[in-house]
Amino acid sequence: MNDNLNTWKAWLEQHQQAQKAVNAATAKASDARHQLETAERHLTYLTRQESPHGLIIADPATHEQVQKVTEHLAKKLERSATHRDDAIRQELNHTLNKLKQARARFEEHQATYAECSEAQTQTEKALAVAIKARPDASPQALEAVTQAMADLQQRVDKINATVAAMKDSDSIAADLEAQAQSAAEEVERLEASALLGEVDEAAKGQANTTLAKARKAAEKAAEEAEKQAAARRGLNKMRDDLQAELSELESLHRGVGYEVSKVAMTKAERDLLSAIEAAGLQDRLSALNAARDQASFYAPEGTGYSSASIEMKLSHFYMVAAPERLEY
Repeated sequence: MNDNLNTWKAWLEQHQQAQKAVNAATAKASDARHQLETAERHLTYLTRQESPHGLIIADPATHEQVQKVTEHLAKKLERSATHRDDAIRQELNHTLNKLKQARARFEEHQATYAECSEAQTQTEKALAVAIKARPDASPQALEAVTQAMADLQQRVDKINATVAAMKDSDSIAADLEAQAQSAAEEVERLEASALLGEVDEAAKGQANTTLAKARKAAEKAAEEAEKQAAARRGLNKMRDDLQAELSELESLHRGVGYEVSKVAMTKAERDLLSAIEAAGLQDRLSALNAARDQASFYAPEGTGYSSASIEMKLSHFYMVAAPERLEY
């Protein structure tokens, strides 16, 4: 893989990690915001329940309003010390504690949300830096990856063809081994016959020669079979490595292709918007409506022409700042 492809691979990994970090931080901040809003609604509810007459509580309750209600409850509890009814004091104390606890939870969630929001901001900045560092997303970059994939595939195809053309040396060795075994059995038979005086020495010598040749051929075939098996294992390992590299390039191809396509898409969208703007639709439409107004002014009673308008829906544009629709 050349330096250009390595640069793209490193950038895509960096971009992917930065995007994952943004997604995780965004989800965490969203959850923290939900918990904060829940705590805020609960605090506002308790504040309104215990607010003194004449104090209007906003939605959500402000810090000052919560403080005023807390002080109001504290004073009521202090005044209740002169009463003999312990139940009233207990209820006031319970209510004051609930409000303080709700306020403490709100402030805790507020701090957590601020921390999560800051973390989200930092990850978004890191993503922006990564995007800015993107290599040139040109068609040539995509062609380079495509060519690298084609070269690797060519090597894989060559290995496949070589493996397919290799002879099955194992079966050849097995056949020669069987021949050697058969020759050995023939020698043993002749040896036994010789002891009985039923065979001449010439036949026995010929059998021994046949056996020696068969054994030598079997040994050589076994050696060749081992060499070929080793070569096959080496080729298979080489093919596995190439296919792993090819799989990596396929992933890189998708990543580079997506970035190149986004650049092309953005340019096409800008060209379209520029062409619409250059067409002078607003001026042409204004002239048309001026003519319609004039025709309506002179038209017979009960006849008139409404104003014309043009609406173009441009939803799902990749450009962040692109409008979803244009109206004239």
